[in-house]
Amino acid sequence: MASDEIELSSEQSEAEQQASSKSKIILIAVVGVALLAASVAGTLFLTSDFSDEAKTAPETAENEKVAADAIYLPLDPAFTVSLDGDESRRYLKVTMSVMSRSNDAIDAVRRHRPAIRNNLNFLLAGQTQEDLATRDGKEKLRQAAKEEIQNTLEANGEDSNIEALYFTDLVID
Repeated sequence: MASDEIELSSEQSEAEQQASSKSKIILIAVVGVALLAASVAGTLFLTSDFSDEAKTAPETAENEKVAADAIYLPLDPAFTVSLDGDESRRYLKVTMSVMSRSNDAIDAVRRHRPAIRNNLNFLLAGQTQEDLATRDGKEKLRQAAKEEIQNTLEANGEDSNIEALYFTDLVID
């Protein structure tokens, strides 16, 4: 009977050792899989936009807006006006183009072209040769002309999203 107990004890010991070995192997495997998953998740987090998703969502919308194609519309024919000033007659000839990223704004400029041209003619005719003698003077005129177009569109309840106005030709004679 004592030998039966010893055999039984040794069988239980072997069974416990095997169970313990299996538990260790399972534990090592689970820890290994967890470490691998953590490594993959960390790599994805650091190399992707997941970390900045909340911060970049508004910027993405703005970037898409900026990335839209620019639309140019020439305001033909050229504007020709006499300049205010001294007794000698001076003339200003300007060709302009507007730029927007909004089709609605470009369409509004087309619809209200007569009013825009009228207002720009008065603005241009009020200039003097001295006003336009420097680059800064020409830049101020360009900015004032852009604002004049935007004001005309706003007064008519239109989209006034004109981003820029360009002088494509400017001659003072």
